[in-house]
Amino acid sequence: MSKFKLFIHRLLFLVIGLSVFLFPLFALFKMSFEVDGGYGLRNFSAIFESDRTLQAIKNTIIIALGSTLIAIVLGVLFALIIAYTNIRQKKLIELLVILPYVIPGYVVTLSWTALFAGNSLINQFLRGHGLPVINMYSIGSIILIMGISNAALVYLNLVDILRKVPREQEQASQIAGYQMKETLKNINFKSVLPAIISGIILAFLSSIDNFAIPATLGSSAGITVLSTYIYEKAIGFGPTSFNEAAVLSIFLAILAFSGIALQWWVLRKSVILDSTRPDFEARITLSSGKRLVTQWTSIFLLVLVNIVPLMVMFFSSLQIGYSRSLFDTSNMGFEHYRFILQTPHMYQGFLTSLGLTIATIFISIFVSVWAMYYKQRHDKKATFPLEIGASLTYSTPGIVLALSMIFYWSNVPHVYGTLGILLIAYVTRYLLLLLRGSNTALLGVNIELEEAAVISGSTSFEKWRRIIIPIIKSQLFSSSFLLFTSAFTELTLSSLLVAANSKTIGLTIFNLQTGGENNLAQAYSVMLTLFIIMIVLIRNYFEKKEMKNNG
Repeated sequence: MSKFKLFIHRLLFLVIGLSVFLFPLFALFKMSFEVDGGYGLRNFSAIFESDRTLQAIKNTIIIALGSTLIAIVLGVLFALIIAYTNIRQKKLIELLVILPYVIPGYVVTLSWTALFAGNSLINQFLRGHGLPVINMYSIGSIILIMGISNAALVYLNLVDILRKVPREQEQASQIAGYQMKETLKNINFKSVLPAIISGIILAFLSSIDNFAIPATLGSSAGITVLSTYIYEKAIGFGPTSFNEAAVLSIFLAILAFSGIALQWWVLRKSVILDSTRPDFEARITLSSGKRLVTQWTSIFLLVLVNIVPLMVMFFSSLQIGYSRSLFDTSNMGFEHYRFILQTPHMYQGFLTSLGLTIATIFISIFVSVWAMYYKQRHDKKATFPLEIGASLTYSTPGIVLALSMIFYWSNVPHVYGTLGILLIAYVTRYLLLLLRGSNTALLGVNIELEEAAVISGSTSFEKWRRIIIPIIKSQLFSSSFLLFTSAFTELTLSSLLVAANSKTIGLTIFNLQTGGENNLAQAYSVMLTLFIIMIVLIRNYFEKKEMKNNG
């Protein structure tokens, strides 16, 4: 490739990296310092002198620490059971662990509020025995639901690393006279300590970034966290509302980036294990009785926590009017589902989210494959601005990124106030998933195969169609699935960026719930949950098919 073309590509990647990813964040930073007649620190002093700000910071830290503790206990426990024991039904248990993470937070929250509604069996029992009923609109409930949802982050971060701990180290410990508990403590857990710490950081970052759960449970109870406080400021009408929201956003972003930096520092120590192949054979052989107890206790606990609330939400969605009993069949019907399917402004949110997500996937695949192919074949340094920009925007809390999009794109004609800005925000937020997937996929394409195709007279189009795409399609499919589950159900970006005359699926459900239409919101959530489960099953089917073809 000529030097001129190399220069053009470098310039193009630089322009995209700056204009699409970095400049919006800079616009947010700039806005925080803007005061009448120039720049200053007045916005910072106004924000941090407020008792409400200090309370929001306190609530954010308490909720993040509490939910992270729950996530780490559940995540480590189930990772250890799945990776090391000889129990059966591991696929089912893993699915149950991951389910609350795949299902959006606002749906999980709705299911738990249905479980502990005023007419629920649990609260009726407590009320009948003179005991205080369970109030889901509290800081403890936010911690519990967030912790259960984030347990999958710890689990996924740890389970494969546990399988990569060399058996030789365990055997040497046992030969030296140590029991299995001591071996786990001194060998296994020390080996995977970086992964455990990384899981803790990921759960903590997910907690401070979460908007849906504290907005659903905390707003009516007067519980404010940084994400919801930024949202309140952003939609406020005060003369300095946007500036103060920008100040809060910077504080939240610094907190998030500090966690990312700590995670990077910790993960440097896990490079050796990352290069080891996972061992799926059981290392802790339980007796028949203990195996059955461990297996069915795990399933029972996960079903109780992750499935029962969803089932209760389904029955609650069937209620036509208020009933003293959740299971009163005379008061049940599918009217809410019919209303959603027959009312355009109700199902439009589903179609809008689906269209935006598919468009995001196609744009991200095109940009990612183009950039990573160019990087691997021509210039390894050219794509650095794009990659660093995508990493920053993916790590930035959603509410912060949404605010930066407003500041940067508000003066661009035909972008702000349309679905176009939401599409840009989706690509900006989730492109990194496809960049990583494309880079991994293209590493598997041997350059000799391309050279052979060119020598045999194949055109560039034929080379891609017959050689490159068949090799990389599996990895691209997996990365696209991650993007789909994240973008399709997202709420934070659309809460600030969606056009006035349209709604995404997340915002539709959120508005129904906050507007008091709980049964409609629950019916919509049930339909969304079934759709997500169907997508997961389709993905698993194609993965099994791919493994069978490769095997």
